[in-house]
Amino acid sequence: MDVDFKGLYTRSDVFKAVFLANKPTQKRGLIRIGIAVLALIIYIAYTVLTAIQAKTPILDPKLFGSHLMYLLLIALFLYYPNITSTITALKIWRAPTMHHEYRGTISSAGILYAGKKTLITWEQIAKKQITSEIIVLLTSNGILSFLPRGFFKSEGDWQRAIQLVEFNLNEAGK
Repeated sequence: MDVDFKGLYTRSDVFKAVFLANKPTQKRGLIRIGIAVLALIIYIAYTVLTAIQAKTPILDPKLFGSHLMYLLLIALFLYYPNITSTITALKIWRAPTMHHEYRGTISSAGILYAGKKTLITWEQIAKKQITSEIIVLLTSNGILSFLPRGFFKSEGDWQRAIQLVEFNLNEAGK
């Protein structure tokens, strides 16, 4: 029931894989949004109270720069995971090895890459993301392995690959 794969990565594949691998859990995403909202509320309250005490306009034109800077910092905090994922994907895509053909086999032992005979066992996998277009696996020591749908000869091979990943990672307790 082994499934062979072979193909060239596209820039889109790399970006999808990195973004999926770095995708925060829903809980972490909500915490990040909550912190940003709390920071915004505190800043607005501070600005209003300071303006009332100093008897100055709330949106004093002299303070426009500091208001803008604070809002940009909050936006940066919210989008930081996307920014770091973009930088990581660009670094990976620029690596010369990303423009070579990748081939190998998915089996009950793991994913064997044919070039260097590198085996990633199911026990090494710490995180998985599977979409209709790509399988993304991340090991506990940060090795990213991803297999786009186009790497498989047929729809049957793609479905068997997904089944192998799901079954073996469920067996490994992931």
